[in-house]
Amino acid sequence: MPSAPPVGVVIANYNNGAFVGRAIESVARQSCRNLRTLVVDDASTDNSDEEIRSCLSRLGDSRFDYIRLDTNVGQTGAIKRGLSRLDTPFVGFLDSDDIWYERFIERHLCVHMNADFPVALTYCDSHIIDGDDQLLAGTAWWFEQGASANKAFEAAIVPRIDAATGEFAFPANGRLTFHPHWTPLSATNSMASMMFRRSFVDLVLVVPDNDLRLYLDYYLSTFAVLLTGSIAIHDALYAYRMHGANKHSNAAVMGGSYNSSTKDWEPISNHILQLVQRILEEEASSIRAAFGDWRHAHSKALVKRALDARSNSSKGAWIRFVDALSTRAQALFGGGRSGLAGQLHREH
Repeated sequence: MPSAPPVGVVIANYNNGAFVGRAIESVARQSCRNLRTLVVDDASTDNSDEEIRSCLSRLGDSRFDYIRLDTNVGQTGAIKRGLSRLDTPFVGFLDSDDIWYERFIERHLCVHMNADFPVALTYCDSHIIDGDDQLLAGTAWWFEQGASANKAFEAAIVPRIDAATGEFAFPANGRLTFHPHWTPLSATNSMASMMFRRSFVDLVLVVPDNDLRLYLDYYLSTFAVLLTGSIAIHDALYAYRMHGANKHSNAAVMGGSYNSSTKDWEPISNHILQLVQRILEEEASSIRAAFGDWRHAHSKALVKRALDARSNSSKGAWIRFVDALSTRAQALFGGGRSGLAGQLHREH
């Protein structure tokens, strides 16, 4: 049987000296050993450089390399610098304040190799932890948002606490969902939740660094679902850290569909969608060559409609009215997202 391909990892860090060592160690512990990892420090002003060098020296792992930038270039620029030193067919990007669990890469790689349909992106649920690695929530509520508001919780989603260690233990559920269609409400998870095909990233990651200093996860995941669809892994395979100084998620875990950030998301998402729209135009020939004329045209139409719907024009008002009726009809007659435990299925 064929063997598993190598996976590349980029850990882009800026002023996360308190956490970056734990992020690096979580990659070193991966059950899938065929890795190449680039740690990129984006001109941090804290003790990050010292912490990174100390951690890498302690590990003594030849699969890790380190780049320290003299000038801050932002998340996208730092990740690009790491990618330039990688030639693996799959890549993942671990935020330097988060932690991957041991089977993160193994599980993602296996899902990418499913015998149903290949996609550019897999992403997973996460636990939410604080700066001391203590659990704040057993899921990211925005993961697979859109499910029915009234539902029974399965006993398997409730963790146990190990009496000896005080640690939580969550059972695996194995559930996967294939999402072939993009909508403005499509929700994945943070950058650390994702694994991409490298060829896809090379195709669409052509924006200047300063145009996308943050929110690369939203840019890449939007493109992935538009052009190939995505697969959601319903197990939490990593810990997303909310420590009060996150670049985006700087709020508190209140419960419910709490705001994870004090920032206004609409202008941020509008900017990203405008970038996607621009690249669909500028890279039209290469995207059409990869995915065909229809997929390219359909993607352009979906993004244009999403941006039109947010405008103050009469067209925008009409689109919002139609969408509201559609949402109301789905609530009355069903049609929310669903998934079958343990198997991949498609939404139609």
